[in-house]
Amino acid sequence: MKKSFAAILVSVLFLLGLGLVMLYSASYPYAQKASLCQGDLYWFVKRQIIWGVIGLVGLLIATKLDYNLWVKVAWVFWITAFIMLVLVLVPGFGMKINGARRWLKPGFQPSELGKVAVIFTLAWCLDRWRVSIQNIRFWDCIRFKQKFSDFAKGFFLPMGVTGMIVLPIMCETDVGTSVLIGVVGLCMMLLGGVRWWLVLPTYGVAGLVVFEYLCHDPVRWKRITDIGMDIQQMQAKAAFALGGIKGVGLGLSRVKEHYLPLAFSDFIAPIIGEELGLGWMIAMLLAFMILIAAGVYASSRAREHAGYLMGMGLITLIGLQALINLAVVTSCMPNKGMPLPFISYGGTDLCVLLVCVGVLLSIARHADTSEPALSPARRATNPFKARTLQG
Repeated sequence: MKKSFAAILVSVLFLLGLGLVMLYSASYPYAQKASLCQGDLYWFVKRQIIWGVIGLVGLLIATKLDYNLWVKVAWVFWITAFIMLVLVLVPGFGMKINGARRWLKPGFQPSELGKVAVIFTLAWCLDRWRVSIQNIRFWDCIRFKQKFSDFAKGFFLPMGVTGMIVLPIMCETDVGTSVLIGVVGLCMMLLGGVRWWLVLPTYGVAGLVVFEYLCHDPVRWKRITDIGMDIQQMQAKAAFALGGIKGVGLGLSRVKEHYLPLAFSDFIAPIIGEELGLGWMIAMLLAFMILIAAGVYASSRAREHAGYLMGMGLITLIGLQALINLAVVTSCMPNKGMPLPFISYGGTDLCVLLVCVGVLLSIARHADTSEPALSPARRATNPFKARTLQG
């Protein structure tokens, strides 16, 4: 478990270091010209460092705390996130940047808090009402003999926890984040034992609603139908091609200066590929893979079921966000503003993800290395399991 702890920490620190170096390289041409930066080439890097320091302090605190504390206060996070997401839509509280209303003044993005709020609260629900989840039976539902209390606690509640956060984010027209949270919630519910024959049809209906919404949005529908033809995606492919195996050299990218706008944000990966080459891209991918593998291992050895679910939810969030970003810049998915974890510019995202890593490290610190969390031996000695058997 010490190796898992070290692997998580080293991987994140490597990604942070790489991100700061590449953030300066990708942002200084824009900072040099933008009136906002007043010619300060380090304008974006300074702000990223401030948020990074705050995030690292949060990481240290979260590592020292028992992760069960986050489960106990999960509803505080959830209610706070929901209120903030609603306030974003209220004139005077929300900010509109580049045509999207997703920020609270002076620039905090509540959807980032919504991600972890859903994970913490689902971990509490799926652990607290595990008996109700297990009591749901297919034929009892078909014959209308299922207890409504079990159905409400074992299906409606976890679906509501996810859906009530996703809904205001959808109203902000942030489809990508809504889908990300929905998929993380789906994975956690399936891992938590919620019946797949209830969850999957519900998600199917929600998917049809989202598809219908996209069909009536000309801008987003064009992104879907023109995958790879978007100007940013075309320039991203050109950057990867120019970089080749060895890269053109740190700071020598031509794409960032003339062709790829705001390259320091969601499209920072192509600049890494152009300047540092294939080797560093592979190193970055390996760091993400090690982080995910170590996080899954640590979560599988968590002392409690809630810790297992929370750890798996957090690592799914980080892994999916990285996968979506890399899929977009390689033209495998429609263009979507999804930052690359720990590397792209974005203070709220960086700070929240570092705290998430701290929670993962806490799970690793308190893990039981003798048996996996869901093994028969661990279930037999689990006091919650004993209550389940008595029920």
